[in-house]
Amino acid sequence: MTTPNHLVPAALAVAFTTVVEGLSLAEFMPAPLAYLAGAAWGVAVVAAARWIARRPTAAARTENGLVVLGTVAMGLFAFGGFAGLLLLNGAMDSDSLTGETLVAMFLPSIPVAIAGNVPTELLVVPGLLILGWRPGVRRILILAAAGLYLVIRVWSYLVFVSGRLDFAAAERSTTPLTAAERADYVDQLHLNDPRWVLNLAVFGIFLAAAHVPRFAARKAPAAAG
Repeated sequence: MTTPNHLVPAALAVAFTTVVEGLSLAEFMPAPLAYLAGAAWGVAVVAAARWIARRPTAAARTENGLVVLGTVAMGLFAFGGFAGLLLLNGAMDSDSLTGETLVAMFLPSIPVAIAGNVPTELLVVPGLLILGWRPGVRRILILAAAGLYLVIRVWSYLVFVSGRLDFAAAERSTTPLTAAERADYVDQLHLNDPRWVLNLAVFGIFLAAAHVPRFAARKAPAAAG
């Protein structure tokens, strides 16, 4: 029988995928269908994670694997994204920067972001909310990572994605950008956006979780005197 304690992580996992995937898919389909699809994915992950949780060995391997995957994905996203920001901000100081060059420098950051975000939002966070739902330090770290990552994704969709540029004209421009144009690109590309700090924080939390055992060590019983 399902207890209320099992309902809490399930509700959190489904709420997470509903919001994150709903915001993502709303760009391609009506919003109600997008959020419904996000909720359906959450229910599917919860069902799969609970099925795995009934098999101790598989549960341990899957949970640890998701923590490692989250660490690697967020490391790629955090450090790759930060390097990209440094590169683009440095280029903005160049008087010879053209639209064509700017686009060529920006586009490689898209697959890096996808590689970091897709496994984290689809599998890592919702899966760990189910498999890692035990009293202890690791659950606290998982909840902290999930909360911060949710803030990052909502921030991204509401601020960054909505201000995305149409590069159709810029990618064919070989004329050096004016100072005003470069300033506009800094604002529209959110090159001073501090989200990278949160990305690094989530990476650090996953890294810490990877070094925390799934179960706390039991104290040995005191010897009889």
